[in-house]
Amino acid sequence: MARRRRAAAPKGRDDDVRLMAALVTFGVTSMILMAVMLLAPVVKVGPSEGELAPDFSVQAYSGGEWGDFRLSDLFNKSWAPGGDGDWIVVQYIDTDCPYCWNEGELMSQLHSQWSQEVTFVTVVVELGIQGHDSSRDEVEAFRDKTLYDGCKTNSNCADRPGNPHSWVYLDDLNSRTSGDWELPGTPFAALLQPDGIVAWNPQQPGNHPDGEEMEGALQRLVGGS
Repeated sequence: MARRRRAAAPKGRDDDVRLMAALVTFGVTSMILMAVMLLAPVVKVGPSEGELAPDFSVQAYSGGEWGDFRLSDLFNKSWAPGGDGDWIVVQYIDTDCPYCWNEGELMSQLHSQWSQEVTFVTVVVELGIQGHDSSRDEVEAFRDKTLYDGCKTNSNCADRPGNPHSWVYLDDLNSRTSGDWELPGTPFAALLQPDGIVAWNPQQPGNHPDGEEMEGALQRLVGGS
């Protein structure tokens, strides 16, 4: 008996089915992604507690050559409360500010106590005040406590209270970031969660225990030291 050949499927039919399936899958995936984007909470950017800290890119000094620095590179976006990750202290100073000069010792103490859990960042601005004329040389000398006449207007940087600072100092002498951070003056320091959300801002004392300053905020929010 002669064998019968199986009827061939219409040419291109399988390709059409596969194309249709791919289009349907793409459409469903796109709808899911759009829904996730629409339903995801929008995080406001700003210096207030609960907001995402304003990002910036500036030049940084860590004891060697100046180099690029971006604040958001420190953020761990997958961090969740109770999880691992470095908290961040963002401090603003003017190297001619007498209060910043005195705070050098406090910052040395805080860094000594908390450096295992917290990354410290000092942003140097130049306030529009007579006698406040800074430079990168002055920033380096203020950080390192080296011989340089000019810190605190007419003092030698080597006499600054506290130890030499080992964390990064940032050049914002043109004060490009101070607007986004709503800088009230110097010194100013805020504490960020590892994901970049502002956890503590001294300008919002109503949210904190009475009289709480940075050391108390670190103890209350970070703990462990």
